[in-house]
Amino acid sequence: MSTRRARTAAGSRDIRTLLWMDRPVAKVAAIAFGLSLTVRATVYMDDSHQLWPLVVALALTTSGILAIVMVPGDPLPTTAALLLAALGPVTCLLVLPQIPADQWIMSDIWHLRGVTVILCFMAIRGRPWYAAAGAALSVLAFTVWSATTDQDTGEGARTAVVILAPVLIALLVAAAVRPMAELVFALREREIERAADEAMTEAVTSEREAQLRSLDSSARPLLEAAAAGSEFTDDDRERCALLEERLRDTLRAPVFATDDTLHRATSAARRRGTQVVLLDEGGLTDEALAAPVRIALIDELDATTGGTVTARALPPGRDTSATIVIEVGDRVRRVEFDAVGEVRVEVRNGDVPDLDYQAVRSIVGA
Repeated sequence: MSTRRARTAAGSRDIRTLLWMDRPVAKVAAIAFGLSLTVRATVYMDDSHQLWPLVVALALTTSGILAIVMVPGDPLPTTAALLLAALGPVTCLLVLPQIPADQWIMSDIWHLRGVTVILCFMAIRGRPWYAAAGAALSVLAFTVWSATTDQDTGEGARTAVVILAPVLIALLVAAAVRPMAELVFALREREIERAADEAMTEAVTSEREAQLRSLDSSARPLLEAAAAGSEFTDDDRERCALLEERLRDTLRAPVFATDDTLHRATSAARRRGTQVVLLDEGGLTDEALAAPVRIALIDELDATTGGTVTARALPPGRDTSATIVIEVGDRVRRVEFDAVGEVRVEVRNGDVPDLDYQAVRSIVGA
């Protein structure tokens, strides 16, 4: 149980949950940033040589902003990280040739604002080297463009470095935040396990106290009478026998013994001389299957006088989840419940099957 809880908790170790990146507000913020980038790009499209490269660059940058928020996984999946790291140089190749080389201003390179945000969050999401590579390639593309357009190469490189400097800060923040995030996740998992263990302990204690109260109310009078040396009547002996059977059912078949209505039907059948055997091997953990089995068993017990009724919950993983066998003389009635909610009834008189009683029906939703 604890291993399964640990695996479940480990599956939620995504730093997006700490940064609220998995919440609707993050998606709204990403969309708003994409729209602002679109407005900024539209303002400066009039001075471009060709329009379509800017549209493509805008589409790629906006998609990257949405992807950095919406793509699940921690760290960010490798394919997504590679594509996002390539956005910087690719958008530079699309945008830079379209702006005037001798009169450009910072607002003309609007695409690098979006790329910077993407690379920063890539570092936070566990891909710092991809973010660093994307930043370096963007600076390289900007520097090459400056050199090929007869600009001051050093000035172009410095401008790109200034724009992408936040990536370096993001790398440092990621180096500090991610180990702390692991600690937070570990503490959270420990708290979840502790709460689950406390709930389980409380449930077990509550059940034990309920069983003790039930045992006290049913067994104490008999034990006190025996200790006082009182004469036991036939009714007293019958009560002792029923109590013994009840205790045995509680140990051997909790899936049946914990139902009060079934307990009353079992006691009534035993008073009528029916031998009732209840066995639980763990195959009825699903209440949707267990409830119809209990109802069918109550019906069989109410209709049986004498003979033997054996109800068994089979081990998990079998095609049949439970069986009820009613033996009265040579007549044997067998009710089988499979693992998907079908019930099959078979009746035999000695070695001869009674075809009039063969039936298969569904109990799901009954």
